[in-house]
Amino acid sequence: MRERLRLRLGAEGPEEGPDDGQILILILGYVIIAIAFVVVAVDVTAVHLARTQLLDAADAAALDAADAVDPATVYRDGVPGAVPLSTATVRSAAAVYLSSYALPSRVTALQLTGDTGCPDGQTAVVELTARVKLPLLGPVVQAWSGGITVTVRSQARADIDR
Repeated sequence: MRERLRLRLGAEGPEEGPDDGQILILILGYVIIAIAFVVVAVDVTAVHLARTQLLDAADAAALDAADAVDPATVYRDGVPGAVPLSTATVRSAAAVYLSSYALPSRVTALQLTGDTGCPDGQTAVVELTARVKLPLLGPVVQAWSGGITVTVRSQARADIDR
């Protein structure tokens, strides 16, 4: 077939040289690079969205915990310029809030960290950590680390106007 085509085209036809087939390899290489970029972009976007959803949960838990007054402090000292809190009340209120929180589809192992509490007696600090499953490279990452760990931190304070 090739020989008949060459005879029909005669001298004007394309001649084969040492570079024949090189463009196919180049195109294949570019396609592989483009697919790799798309896969990484999709997985990075999934982690960013999960982080945003966890930050929303941490914000809501911190706001809920900022209202969790420490009764012992209120009965002993009264109510100063902000709602008096303790680490125990903040952790308890955050845990209760998170127990009813519906996890996003790609998030697992949500938990409060040891930094959740009340450092100054008036500010509720909630720090959450969770694992995020990647949509495309999930099986590969699961084999080594079980997923991507995301940690977020939020704080809230309930000031009282007098």
